[in-house]
Amino acid sequence: MLPCLSRLPLRAATAALLLALAPTAFSQPLTCGRFLNETDSAELVLEGPDRGYEINYNGDRSAFLVQMQAGQPQVIDLGSGSIQPLKVSQRGRVLELGWNRFSLRTPAQCSAPVTHPDGSCLADPLRCLADRYYDKDTAALEAGCSDGMPALCRDLPGRYRKDAQARQQGDGDDDAGFSENQLIAMRAYMERAFDEMGLPALCREDGDVFDEAACRNTLASRPELGEKIAEALQGAALAAGMVKVLAPEPDRPLSEAHRMKLQGYCQARPHGRFCTEVAELHWDAGDLQHATAALALGCTAGDTRACAFAPPLQQLGADLAPQAAATLPCGAYVSQRALMDALRFGDRGLVDMGMGQLRARLEDGAIRIRHEQGGDFVLKPLPNGDLLGMDRWTRFQRFQRAPVDGDPARCVPPVHFNELPLPQDCPKALVDGGAEACCASGSMQGCNVLGTRLGLKGQWEQASVHYLQVCRAGIREGCENLATAQERDGDVDAHGMLQALCQADASGRHVACDLLDTRNWAMMSAGHALEQALQHSGDDADEDVPPARRTPNHKE
Repeated sequence: MLPCLSRLPLRAATAALLLALAPTAFSQPLTCGRFLNETDSAELVLEGPDRGYEINYNGDRSAFLVQMQAGQPQVIDLGSGSIQPLKVSQRGRVLELGWNRFSLRTPAQCSAPVTHPDGSCLADPLRCLADRYYDKDTAALEAGCSDGMPALCRDLPGRYRKDAQARQQGDGDDDAGFSENQLIAMRAYMERAFDEMGLPALCREDGDVFDEAACRNTLASRPELGEKIAEALQGAALAAGMVKVLAPEPDRPLSEAHRMKLQGYCQARPHGRFCTEVAELHWDAGDLQHATAALALGCTAGDTRACAFAPPLQQLGADLAPQAAATLPCGAYVSQRALMDALRFGDRGLVDMGMGQLRARLEDGAIRIRHEQGGDFVLKPLPNGDLLGMDRWTRFQRFQRAPVDGDPARCVPPVHFNELPLPQDCPKALVDGGAEACCASGSMQGCNVLGTRLGLKGQWEQASVHYLQVCRAGIREGCENLATAQERDGDVDAHGMLQALCQADASGRHVACDLLDTRNWAMMSAGHALEQALQHSGDDADEDVPPARRTPNHKE
């Protein structure tokens, strides 16, 4: 019944009428069936008033539960743990979830709600996920995973690693969980902080006169030193965090026991993304058979990426056994559609990938193809002659020989360039103010860090001066950073600098010569020309709008 309007002012009466007639998210029943979004690129299926699944534009399928909260239906994605309100209108024929608006295309009879055991995650998913990032211990995560909450399954690898780190620290290993680069940065930060605060030599553990008892007495009499040490420890932790952000290192493989436990969860309740992540853990640990089995389960559960990789690996059978490479391949190989799906190995180790050339080399029985992100694509041959991707970029990829016109009968052997590793000879360079002194004293680490910091400020011409010093010494990182400087600033002539270094080396094996062959200089020049044209056209339209800054890519 509508409210009595005669007793209300006109404006209030109108508002009351609109409120009474307007559809509300919580007052309308859910209609089951198949809903499509406006572009038909995503699909939402309500199987019952309490559950359904969504298929995104990639074709990936993710199951969800629906739970009422304060009269509003909430959609809980079982795979990600995300919670979003579901807005219902037009008598249940239109649903809004996040940015997507779905319209009913195929109505269906709702299935009865599923009853879950009391206290289980599926019985009350909102409660189960409420403390996901705070209070859940390993046992609670495993219990929720067993209940059928794959979002909690996906949290387990990180928790297993944290548990292992805690055990190491409990055994007295205070450095557990930190990479070598993080430890270097922390020690350098503390060393500088100790110098600035004037910490007595008897409190310096790395000194000859360290005396723990005397140090305690000194700190007791000078409480300000204790406060400064506490501040320094916080600063060192921040420095370690920055190293992890700027130079992340791959996680160590999980133990076989943990991987097999996760495999069991995947088999018991397959979920596409979770099973694929289990496959990744197996692959990185070298357990390719279990990886393939988990990948197949991921495909069955609706992960389209797993479906692209699983069948070619399953076909291999006993041939899924990487061998040590004795020579570089020669000719063309193709794989499933992925980051790179075609490789053409040619003379001198050069590999044509369609968008430019990279250089391959043999190292420890593996075929390594250096890429511009400071790492390698890693391939190994299989008994049938195929190549298998082993690194995180080419993981699961099977490259099969695909002869094409123009393939050479034999390839000229690869070139071995003279290059040196970037020395870690000046840890203070990682601390503000230390890079200048290190570089001035001849430390290539200091010069490289100094160049990187200038680059982060957009001062690429100044940065190139320091990168050139590092490159001249035969250090690849310096040459690669020099090329990046030209990529970011067209006024930097890195090509000319590298060419001069290469020509000055009579052997032609200076690492600068490799960069000349493997960077797409023509595309770089075209990119600069396009950016200049866009900038000038923007000047005519709106002189107050600056061009967008480009994110620097560098190796510190």
